[in-house]
Amino acid sequence: MLLALVTASDALAVCTLARGRPTILTISGKLMTISADAPASTSVPFAEFNSPLLGQAVGYDHCLAGSEYGKRVINLTGQDSATRIYQTDIPGIGIKLLYSNGSAFGNFPSTSYLRISSGDNEATFDYPPQSYFRIQFFKTRDRLNLSQPLTGDRVLSAGDIAYNYVLSANPSNYAMKLSIGEMRIISTPACTADGAKTVNFNDVTPSLLKNGVERDLDFAITCQSDYGSYSASASITTRTPSADASYIQVLDANGSKERLGIRITDGGGKAMKINGTTTEQKSSVTSYGSAQFHWKATLIPIGQAAPAGGAFSASAEIVFTIQ
Repeated sequence: MLLALVTASDALAVCTLARGRPTILTISGKLMTISADAPASTSVPFAEFNSPLLGQAVGYDHCLAGSEYGKRVINLTGQDSATRIYQTDIPGIGIKLLYSNGSAFGNFPSTSYLRISSGDNEATFDYPPQSYFRIQFFKTRDRLNLSQPLTGDRVLSAGDIAYNYVLSANPSNYAMKLSIGEMRIISTPACTADGAKTVNFNDVTPSLLKNGVERDLDFAITCQSDYGSYSASASITTRTPSADASYIQVLDANGSKERLGIRITDGGGKAMKINGTTTEQKSSVTSYGSAQFHWKATLIPIGQAAPAGGAFSASAEIVFTIQ
């Protein structure tokens, strides 16, 4: 898969570097993200990065039939022989390395021996200019155990991790080498919130309305987190806030929004602004556990005019922030 091959004669040395020079290709450091509910897969990577192209041929002359060439890794261990995936610093995250000659890929590691179809004893051997490396990251376990949600956990340290060689597999004898920056990962919680909630105030008389009619507004969100726990904050917004965002304007049976309002308080009795600027937070909720909120919605009179008799309505949206 690899190479341009031309027969030659009158060898002076074995596989002498004749074109280009040994080259290091670099993939810069990355901060990867993955969802906590992403399925484990050894066939579909969650992240993939390519090195730059080699850009010039790295070629050798006077290579004898049977000369060894191949690919090796550096400081990677625990390869699964079936998937070719190596372990990383994080259990459950694996890396696979590939080399491309521009038209096909080859796995790491590999050892091959030069065959010359013409029957001659020697030939030239080239890594073409369009050659490059690819690294793929896989989630190999359903659950990860991470600890750095802000900066990311280290998957791999920066350094050299792979190379191609001719004759000697010593890392210093590389024709092409891959170097990477530090690879880190952040997992985002996967959450399921309650569906739409309806607060029914039932029949409201003027005497009841005078003092406000209070109803429960209970809701919850459940998240899966690779950090063992999560925090959930909730706020509320509406398209019909009062001028000071202290209540939701209510549409009465005559279409007026100037006679009724709904005030929201959190589980501690604190008034919630209806523009998303105030929040209630539930901290250190165990992964797969439910963050439960127990708010109150209070129907209140606005102004002096009585609302029209009949059905009234209002709507708002609860917004969650998960860490």
